Amino acid sequence: MAVFNIKDDYLNPLDQNETDSFSFLQPREDNESDSRQDVLLEPIQSESYDLSYTCLLIPRFPSHQLKGDLAEYAPQWLQQICISYGWRLEFITVWPEYFQWVLHVAPSIPPGHFMQAIRTETSKLILSNFGHIREENLSNDFWAPGYLVVLGARPHPKEMVEQYIRLTRRQQGLYTL
Repeated sequence: MAVFNIKDDYLNPLDQNETDSFSFLQPREDNESDSRQDVLLEPIQSESYDLSYTCLLIPRFPSHQLKGDLAEYAPQWLQQICISYGWRLEFITVWPEYFQWVLHVAPSIPPGHFMQAIRTETSKLILSNFGHIREENLSNDFWAPGYLVVLGARPHPKEMVEQYIRLTRRQQGLYTL
C-alpha cells in the first residue's frame, strides 16, 4: 500500500484566472491557501476478476501416450509457460490419453489465445526433446486438432473426455463411430 500526498494546486492545468467554467480539476476554495489532500491508492485484487477455465488436449496420434518422461516434463513445461505469460495454473493432471489443467486468466484473454500459445509452446518442447515422436509426427504440432475448454475450475467429467476423444479421432478418420 502506498500513500501519496497531492497538493491541490497541482491538479488544475487550467489558468487559475479562468473561473467562468466549472472543472473537476479546479482547486477547492478553502480558507487555507496551502491545504493538502491525502489520497490512498490500493492495488486492485486481480484474482477476483480472473476467469477459470478447465482445458484439455490430446496427442495427435493415439500411439503417442503421455507416459514416462513425457508425463513428468509436461506439467513442468506448462507451469513455465503459464508463469511466462502471467497466467495462474491451479490444477494439472496427466493421463496417457490426455493432458488436463485449470487456468486462471484475465477476462480480456480469449480461450483461443491461451490455448494456441500452450499447444504451440508445449509442442515445440515435446518434439525437440522426444526424437521418436518428431520422426513419426510430420507436423509441428504434437496435439490433435482442436481442444476442450470449459468455463470453471472443475475437471471435465470422464464421459465428456471420452466423448471428446471419440469425436476428435473420428474427425481424424481414425474411428468410424
